[in-house]
Amino acid sequence: MRRVLALLLVLPLVSGCMGYMSDPIGKKPAFTASLSAANQTPPTESAGYGTMEARYLPTMQTIEWKIWFGKLSGPITYAFLQGPDGVGNEHADIVPINPPFESNVQFGSATLTPQQAADLLAGRWSVEIRTERFPAGEIRGPLLPK
Repeated sequence: MRRVLALLLVLPLVSGCMGYMSDPIGKKPAFTASLSAANQTPPTESAGYGTMEARYLPTMQTIEWKIWFGKLSGPITYAFLQGPDGVGNEHADIVPINPPFESNVQFGSATLTPQQAADLLAGRWSVEIRTERFPAGEIRGPLLPK
């Protein structure tokens, strides 16, 4: 009986600690990006397109994403999140979107530094996809708050 009573007293404490292992329930900052050739600097003549949905988990300092793309000129050679204000900045890639790219949907996540999170939340990030035909970027889109 004492063991059951002790377990009943300890269980709420343990379950309360478990809440710190992940982000609290509730709305998280969410972002969307529409990727196109027109958003490249300079614009490309690609028929490619894409969409990214992302959310930031503040407690875990993590960004999670899902990206869809199509009609690219060839296989993806490199894809990444860039910032701050990555337009025209060739060295702004900060979060690689890792291969393999076996379908036109890609999931991923990354832990951010406090500065990266601040830039993301301030709307200073974009996403870019590169291919062999467009090594400087085929399609790009800014990550905008939802």
